Amino acid sequence: MKEWWDSLSQLSQVFATVAIPATVVMVLQTILLLFGIGHDHDCDIADHDISDHDFAGAHDGSDGLSLFTIRGIVAFFAIGGWTGIAVDNANGSEALAIILSLLAGSAALFGIAYLFKFALKLQNNGTLSLENAVGKTGEVYIPIPANRKGTGKVMVTVQERLCELSAITSEERDLKTGEYIRVIEAIDDQTVLVVSHKSDETTKNKGGISKWIA
Repeated sequence: MKEWWDSLSQLSQVFATVAIPATVVMVLQTILLLFGIGHDHDCDIADHDISDHDFAGAHDGSDGLSLFTIRGIVAFFAIGGWTGIAVDNANGSEALAIILSLLAGSAALFGIAYLFKFALKLQNNGTLSLENAVGKTGEVYIPIPANRKGTGKVMVTVQERLCELSAITSEERDLKTGEYIRVIEAIDDQTVLVVSHKSDETTKNKGGISKWIA
Protein backbone atom coordinates (compact mmCIF):
# COMPACT_ATOMS: atom_id res chain seq x y z
CA MET A 1 0.00 0.00 0.00
CA LYS A 2 2.81 2.39 0.90
CA GLU A 3 4.63 1.61 -2.33
CA TRP A 4 1.47 2.31 -4.33
CA TRP A 5 0.97 5.57 -2.47
CA ASP A 6 4.56 6.68 -3.00
CA SER A 7 4.24 5.93 -6.71
CA LEU A 8 1.40 8.42 -7.08
CA SER A 9 1.98 11.98 -8.13
CA GLN A 10 1.03 14.76 -5.74
CA LEU A 11 -2.23 15.37 -7.65
CA SER A 12 -3.12 11.67 -7.60
CA GLN A 13 -2.50 11.59 -3.86
CA VAL A 14 -5.00 14.42 -3.46
CA PHE A 15 -7.51 12.48 -5.55
CA ALA A 16 -6.84 9.32 -3.53
CA THR A 17 -7.32 11.18 -0.25
CA VAL A 18 -10.84 12.00 -1.42
CA ALA A 19 -11.66 8.81 -3.30
CA ILE A 20 -10.62 6.18 -0.75
CA PRO A 21 -12.81 7.26 2.22
CA ALA A 22 -15.70 8.04 -0.15
CA THR A 23 -15.42 4.55 -1.62
CA VAL A 24 -15.41 2.98 1.84
CA VAL A 25 -18.56 4.91 2.77
CA MET A 26 -20.21 3.94 -0.52
CA VAL A 27 -19.46 0.25 0.05
CA LEU A 28 -20.81 0.45 3.60
CA GLN A 29 -23.99 2.16 2.34
CA THR A 30 -24.48 -0.61 -0.20
CA ILE A 31 -24.00 -3.34 2.41
CA LEU A 32 -26.46 -1.66 4.78
CA LEU A 33 -29.05 -1.36 2.00
CA LEU A 34 -28.66 -5.07 1.21
CA PHE A 35 -29.53 -5.81 4.83
CA GLY A 36 -32.49 -3.42 4.75
CA ILE A 37 -30.77 -0.76 6.85
CA GLY A 38 -30.59 2.87 5.81
CA HIS A 39 -33.58 2.84 3.48
CA ASP A 40 -35.53 6.01 2.90
CA HIS A 41 -38.87 6.61 4.59
CA ASP A 42 -41.50 4.18 3.39
CA CYS A 43 -42.89 6.78 1.05
CA ASP A 44 -42.31 10.30 -0.14
CA ILE A 45 -44.63 11.68 -2.79
CA ALA A 46 -43.54 15.24 -2.26
CA ASP A 47 -40.52 16.73 -3.98
CA HIS A 48 -38.17 16.10 -1.10
CA ASP A 49 -36.65 12.95 0.30
CA ILE A 50 -35.77 13.75 3.86
CA SER A 51 -34.49 10.41 5.02
CA ASP A 52 -31.60 10.55 2.63
CA HIS A 53 -30.62 13.69 4.53
CA ASP A 54 -30.92 16.20 1.72
CA PHE A 55 -29.18 19.48 2.45
CA ALA A 56 -31.76 22.24 2.91
CA GLY A 57 -32.64 23.99 -0.29
CA ALA A 58 -30.41 21.72 -2.36
CA HIS A 59 -33.08 20.01 -4.43
CA ASP A 60 -34.68 21.09 -7.64
CA GLY A 61 -38.32 21.61 -6.73
CA SER A 62 -39.36 21.84 -10.37
CA ASP A 63 -38.94 18.15 -11.09
CA GLY A 64 -38.39 16.60 -7.69
CA LEU A 65 -34.76 15.71 -8.43
CA SER A 66 -32.78 15.58 -5.17
CA LEU A 67 -29.14 16.18 -6.05
CA PHE A 68 -27.14 16.95 -2.94
CA THR A 69 -27.87 13.88 -0.84
CA ILE A 70 -25.29 11.96 1.17
CA ARG A 71 -25.35 9.14 -1.37
CA GLY A 72 -24.93 11.54 -4.26
CA ILE A 73 -22.05 13.44 -2.69
CA VAL A 74 -20.26 10.22 -1.73
CA ALA A 75 -20.61 8.98 -5.32
CA PHE A 76 -19.31 12.33 -6.62
CA PHE A 77 -16.10 12.09 -4.61
CA ALA A 78 -15.58 8.36 -5.14
CA ILE A 79 -16.11 8.30 -8.91
CA GLY A 80 -14.49 11.69 -9.47
CA GLY A 81 -11.45 10.79 -7.36
CA TRP A 82 -10.74 7.48 -9.07
CA THR A 83 -11.26 9.07 -12.48
CA GLY A 84 -8.72 11.74 -11.64
CA ILE A 85 -6.20 9.09 -10.54
CA ALA A 86 -6.73 7.09 -13.72
CA VAL A 87 -6.29 10.10 -16.01
CA ASP A 88 -3.25 11.35 -14.11
CA ASN A 89 -1.60 7.91 -14.19
CA ALA A 90 -2.28 7.72 -17.92
CA ASN A 91 0.07 10.70 -18.29
CA GLY A 92 -2.75 13.13 -18.90
CA SER A 93 -2.25 16.75 -17.98
CA GLU A 94 -3.22 17.93 -14.52
CA ALA A 95 -5.87 20.22 -15.98
CA LEU A 96 -7.38 17.33 -17.95
CA ALA A 97 -7.38 15.09 -14.87
CA ILE A 98 -9.18 17.72 -12.82
CA ILE A 99 -11.74 18.48 -15.54
CA LEU A 100 -12.52 14.81 -16.22
CA SER A 101 -12.74 14.03 -12.52
CA LEU A 102 -15.29 16.81 -12.06
CA LEU A 103 -17.28 15.63 -15.07
CA ALA A 104 -17.26 12.01 -13.88
CA GLY A 105 -18.22 13.02 -10.35
CA SER A 106 -21.06 15.19 -11.64
CA ALA A 107 -22.29 12.33 -13.82
CA ALA A 108 -22.33 10.08 -10.74
CA LEU A 109 -24.16 12.76 -8.74
CA PHE A 110 -26.89 13.11 -11.36
CA GLY A 111 -26.99 9.36 -11.93
CA ILE A 112 -27.69 8.64 -8.27
CA ALA A 113 -30.35 11.36 -8.18
CA TYR A 114 -32.15 10.00 -11.25
CA LEU A 115 -31.84 6.43 -10.00
CA PHE A 116 -33.53 7.18 -6.70
CA LYS A 117 -36.14 9.38 -8.36
CA PHE A 118 -36.99 6.54 -10.76
CA ALA A 119 -37.09 3.99 -7.93
CA LEU A 120 -39.35 6.29 -5.93
CA LYS A 121 -41.77 6.61 -8.83
CA LEU A 122 -41.88 2.83 -9.21
CA GLN A 123 -42.55 2.48 -5.50
CA ASN A 124 -45.38 5.00 -5.41
CA ASN A 125 -46.93 4.59 -8.84
CA GLY A 126 -50.48 3.39 -8.39
CA THR A 127 -49.97 2.47 -4.75
CA LEU A 128 -50.56 5.69 -2.84
CA SER A 129 -53.50 8.07 -3.06
CA LEU A 130 -53.58 11.31 -1.12
CA GLU A 131 -57.33 10.89 -0.80
CA ASN A 132 -56.48 8.27 1.81
CA ALA A 133 -54.68 10.93 3.84
CA VAL A 134 -57.87 12.95 4.38
CA GLY A 135 -58.92 12.70 8.01
CA LYS A 136 -55.51 11.50 9.14
CA THR A 137 -53.53 13.25 11.83
CA GLY A 138 -49.85 14.03 11.65
CA GLU A 139 -47.09 16.40 12.65
CA VAL A 140 -45.60 19.49 11.03
CA TYR A 141 -42.05 18.85 9.80
CA ILE A 142 -41.34 22.15 8.03
CA PRO A 143 -43.39 25.20 9.13
CA ILE A 144 -46.49 25.97 7.04
CA PRO A 145 -47.19 29.66 6.26
CA ALA A 146 -50.61 31.04 7.20
CA ASN A 147 -53.43 31.81 4.77
CA ARG A 148 -52.11 29.54 2.01
CA LYS A 149 -49.17 31.85 1.42
CA GLY A 150 -46.67 29.04 1.07
CA THR A 151 -46.01 25.33 1.39
CA GLY A 152 -44.58 23.43 4.32
CA LYS A 153 -44.13 19.75 5.11
CA VAL A 154 -46.02 17.34 7.33
CA MET A 155 -45.43 13.75 8.35
CA VAL A 156 -48.57 11.62 8.09
CA THR A 157 -49.13 7.88 8.16
CA VAL A 158 -50.99 6.93 4.98
CA GLN A 159 -51.78 3.36 3.99
CA GLU A 160 -49.62 2.14 6.89
CA ARG A 161 -46.59 4.07 5.64
CA LEU A 162 -45.03 7.18 7.15
CA CYS A 163 -45.07 9.82 4.42
CA GLU A 164 -43.71 13.31 4.05
CA LEU A 165 -46.31 15.46 2.30
CA SER A 166 -46.30 19.02 1.03
CA ALA A 167 -48.95 20.96 2.91
CA ILE A 168 -50.73 24.30 2.98
CA THR A 169 -53.13 25.73 5.54
CA SER A 170 -55.94 28.28 5.68
CA GLU A 171 -55.16 29.03 9.31
CA GLU A 172 -54.54 32.68 10.15
CA ARG A 173 -51.26 31.79 11.81
CA ASP A 174 -48.22 29.77 10.79
CA LEU A 175 -48.19 26.14 11.82
CA LYS A 176 -44.89 25.44 13.56
CA THR A 177 -42.59 22.43 13.50
CA GLY A 178 -43.80 19.72 15.88
CA GLU A 179 -47.40 20.95 15.91
CA TYR A 180 -50.08 18.32 15.42
CA ILE A 181 -52.34 18.70 12.39
CA ARG A 182 -55.26 17.03 10.65
CA VAL A 183 -55.54 16.61 6.87
CA ILE A 184 -58.87 17.92 5.59
CA GLU A 185 -58.38 17.91 1.81
CA ALA A 186 -56.12 16.58 -0.95
CA ILE A 187 -55.28 19.62 -3.08
CA ASP A 188 -53.43 17.70 -5.80
CA ASP A 189 -51.29 14.59 -6.10
CA GLN A 190 -48.54 16.16 -3.97
CA THR A 191 -50.20 18.63 -1.60
CA VAL A 192 -52.72 18.44 1.22
CA LEU A 193 -54.69 21.08 3.10
CA VAL A 194 -54.32 20.83 6.87
CA VAL A 195 -55.62 22.47 10.02
CA SER A 196 -54.03 22.46 13.44
CA HIS A 197 -55.08 19.85 15.96
CA LYS A 198 -56.34 22.58 18.30
CA SER A 199 -58.40 24.36 15.64
CA ASP A 200 -59.98 21.13 14.49
CA GLU A 201 -60.82 20.11 18.06
CA THR A 202 -62.37 23.51 18.81
CA THR A 203 -64.57 23.31 15.70
CA LYS A 204 -65.81 19.84 16.63
CA ASN A 205 -66.61 20.92 20.18
CA LYS A 206 -68.64 23.88 18.92
CA GLY A 207 -70.64 21.48 16.80
CA GLY A 208 -71.60 19.43 19.82
CA ILE A 209 -68.84 16.86 19.69
CA SER A 210 -67.10 16.86 23.01
CA LYS A 211 -64.24 14.61 22.05
CA TRP A 212 -61.97 15.01 19.03
CA ILE A 213 -61.69 11.71 17.19
CA ALA A 214 -58.52 11.09 15.15
